[in-house]
Amino acid sequence: MTAKEYFVRVNAAERKIKILVAKLNHFEDLARTITSNTSALGGHQAGTSRVEQAAVGIVDATTRLRAEIEKYSAIITDAEKLIEQIPQERYRDILTLRYLCNWSFRSISDECHYQDPKSVYRAHGWALIEAQKILREQEKTADPEAS
Repeated sequence: MTAKEYFVRVNAAERKIKILVAKLNHFEDLARTITSNTSALGGHQAGTSRVEQAAVGIVDATTRLRAEIEKYSAIITDAEKLIEQIPQERYRDILTLRYLCNWSFRSISDECHYQDPKSVYRAHGWALIEAQKILREQEKTADPEAS
């Protein structure tokens, strides 16, 4: 996997987390609605009530969503750790702003006082090369037989 592909996963993970959090909020709102409207669901059946069944289903769904959120959060955490290993501060800044904060090259250029976005784009390329070196080193460490 290239460094670029590695960091693009971060953006995908962030989007997925936003979707999962929206679903989680929806289920939590639904749970509040169900528990506050217990009389609207009607009588009690043998065993568990429809309210209890709905509440259990919502708890199960939220548990699964939280586990998925943790999985995608781990991708972001790994990217943060990789960026921290890059020796050059300006490269760390560019990769952080680009992939962890979703900034445009123009915004990075303005914030970091580059002459123009093309300068940031070039530095971004060098930053990806540094990240790629670290990724290769991690792959060698993980699988010494591969080298």
